[in-house]
Amino acid sequence: MRAHDIDGPISKWRYTCPNGHTSWEPTNSHFWCHQCSRVPETNAEFWKLRDRKTGELLAREKVSIHG
Repeated sequence: MRAHDIDGPISKWRYTCPNGHTSWEPTNSHFWCHQCSRVPETNAEFWKLRDRKTGELLAREKVSIHG
């Protein structure tokens, strides 16, 4: 499986958290979503991004983020 390069804020909008938000941030081993963190009883940590263009789920280790 190839790595997916995300090279800035515009290309970042293509990818969402499991709840469809684009306010996610990468961490060392997973992702974290700011909007999810504001909803009670919702886990803001997750391990796969959804590519809105293809519907594919991308594991953290397959995503490279620049800029």
